[in-house]
Amino acid sequence: MNILVLEDDDEKFSLVSEYTIEIIPEADILRVKNWLDYSNIVASVKFDLILLDLLVPRSNRDSTIEDYSESLVETTRNYNSKSFKTPAIVLTQHSLDEGDFVHDLNLVDINVIAFNDHGKWREALKIKLMAAQPTKKFDVVILCALEKEALAFEGLTDYWGPVKTISGLVCREILIGEYKAVIVRTNRMGLVAAAVTASFALDRFEPRLICMGGICGGVAGESDIYDLLVTQSCHQHDAGKWSSTGFKSEHYDVQLEIDVHNKLFEIASSSDMKKIHLQLDPARSEVPNGKERISCKIVPDAITSSGSAVIAEEGKTSTLVVGQRKLAGFDMEIYSVYEAARHARNRTAFFAAKAVVDDGGVNKGDSFHRIGCLLSAKFIIAAIREGIADVWKQ
Repeated sequence: MNILVLEDDDEKFSLVSEYTIEIIPEADILRVKNWLDYSNIVASVKFDLILLDLLVPRSNRDSTIEDYSESLVETTRNYNSKSFKTPAIVLTQHSLDEGDFVHDLNLVDINVIAFNDHGKWREALKIKLMAAQPTKKFDVVILCALEKEALAFEGLTDYWGPVKTISGLVCREILIGEYKAVIVRTNRMGLVAAAVTASFALDRFEPRLICMGGICGGVAGESDIYDLLVTQSCHQHDAGKWSSTGFKSEHYDVQLEIDVHNKLFEIASSSDMKKIHLQLDPARSEVPNGKERISCKIVPDAITSSGSAVIAEEGKTSTLVVGQRKLAGFDMEIYSVYEAARHARNRTAFFAAKAVVDDGGVNKGDSFHRIGCLLSAKFIIAAIREGIADVWKQ
């Protein structure tokens, strides 16, 4: 939060700035001590809040104290000013009964607060500080449907923040190199929850990239346990019509942007990614039946499908393959995330990378979830560090 303070009195500035930091610890406060500096800076820089006094020196070279109440509106609400919409507060120690300037300032969102020893100004300032906080923006949004999927990113980031609610979403702020990112949890699994959460995150955080990680099911013969499916094209398998003759599906699909797909293909082909499964130290129960060790094949052009119901019965995945020549996996959210990103107000890169933990046969169950989540998280972090969020700038 960027705050401009016009105040020549050191003691008063100290009280105001200390209280401001107490309420908004991350506040960035810029102080000016005279009217000329204030006029210049308010015109050229956009601030989130302005705190000021009316009796201040003219300039650095002219220490004459003047009352600028009549000039305040013209200077602060000039349409050419970068901060002409910024809420402002006048903290003054002088009488508020002289003239009708208080009413005039309130009309243009410049509130006047009496600054005195009673400390009542603190509560009024707190309300304004809380209201003026800008909406948080992030370079990257990582969407997860399960807490275990979100926790897999811990230890892979440069900063790992606590869980908190931001703009109505359950979030965890993280840092990945130069990218300010946030992990957002959906309130439950499924297409509807994913669509709502993704749409809110895109609108409120305005990211350059939204992606989804975690675990998914695989299709027998097309994918094995721990294969990492980077979805190139996703369709919704439960959209259609039930009739007396059965279910007839409607085919809707969403594909990756070609630039994003090419970059993901490049990342998946790197030597580091070919060793992504090493050093995971699996327990015996985490090694699939019939294998001596775990392995991971990255599929950078996977075709997957999404639906609102979990497919838990062996053999049921065969019904999904009808009309889909190379369907590799299925989940409950990716289609909604892709569709939300495709319709976002701002052009946003998107992709999903999920690891198979159910191969449609004998290998299925919670014992594969830990490593599956880790494989997905490692690939997503690597892709972000490689600049997947900026492919459209290149």
